[in-house]
Amino acid sequence: AASSMATLVDKVNMVLTSSGMRPITRDNLLYYYAPIKGSLSYGVLSVQMFNPELFENFKFLVIPQYISLTNACLVNTISGTGLYLYSSRHLAQATPKEKFIYCTFGTVMFNLGSMLLWALGRTVAPENTVVRTMMGAAGAVGALYIGKNYVAYLDAHVRTVKA
Repeated sequence: AASSMATLVDKVNMVLTSSGMRPITRDNLLYYYAPIKGSLSYGVLSVQMFNPELFENFKFLVIPQYISLTNACLVNTISGTGLYLYSSRHLAQATPKEKFIYCTFGTVMFNLGSMLLWALGRTVAPENTVVRTMMGAAGAVGALYIGKNYVAYLDAHVRTVKA
């Protein structure tokens, strides 16, 4: 059974790497795939903030009924953002406590700040589902693009510390 599981993982990794994705490892699950899932949740959250009526009667297979879509997306986007920041090069020299504090601050400010902007944007958006959906999606894509470039900029300007 163990060898068939290893074979399955090898096959999955071969498909992933041949399609330009990373193989399944602990670090890739935490610092690559979780941030991707968080980004997707961020996009859904943005559209949902602009158009809550789109998701009123939608049933999700993986989300229990007692958990709202907003909260489910928020958990995923906060964990994805936090793990993305935690693995960034500019925090590599920070102590674990500093990393935790900075990642928590960054993810809370990014995600809750985004939700505030989306709530404000909804108040001025026209009563048009298509326009609101486009505004939400564009806002999410734009914020993710700027955020990713900002972290890349910080990472590129880190000086390596010589022991």
